[in-house]
Order: sequence, then C-alpha cells, then structure tokens
Amino acid sequence: MCDLAELIGEFAGDERHARRLALDESWTRRWATTWLLDGGQVVWPVRDLGSVPVLDSKPVRGFTRRARQRHRPGLEFMVSTGRQHGFESLEERDLLRALDFVRVREVLP
Repeated sequence: MCDLAELIGEFAGDERHARRLALDESWTRRWATTWLLDGGQVVWPVRDLGSVPVLDSKPVRGFTRRARQRHRPGLEFMVSTGRQHGFESLEERDLLRALDFVRVREVLP
C-alpha cells in the first residue's frame, strides 16, 4: 500500500525561480483566477476562491494538440470522478493518474 506522497515527488527546481515568486502574505490578493461561468469570463482573486461556484464552471481554454508543439496537452479520463480532465504536460497527466489512484472526489482544471 502506498500513499500520495510516494506517488508524487517534490519539485527540486532552481532557487532563482523560487525567489521570483514573491509569496509574501499579500500574494492571495495579487494573484487571480479566471473562470467561465454562464458563457462569460469571471476573474476572482485567489483569496476569494472559497466563494467560487467551481462545479458550475468550464475550462477557460481547450486542450488540443498539433504537430511540433513543445508541450503535451490532452484529456485524461478519471474513474474516481467519472469525467475527462485536461492536462498541459506529461507531469500534469501523471498527477491526474496519481489522484485517480487515491480516489479523489473532484479535480478542477
């Protein structure tokens, strides 16, 4: 038996990238998310995501693939949610598979 921590490794990136993120106490006000609700785009600050009706939303962009594309987007079916979920890289696809393995109830794009 294994758990999620054994399926997903930590990012061991360059410290220069971590310093550029500026994750001080105000980051939840500065960063925003965009959602499609009722056919229109709505922008919420990260700090207010608890009030977003996320299950009624749709992805802002599609997940298509074309020749000579540098990244590998696509759709992955998850048994635990009963739906397909979009991914933009092979790492994101692997994360969806790991989340399906531990039977998550919901995944947001």
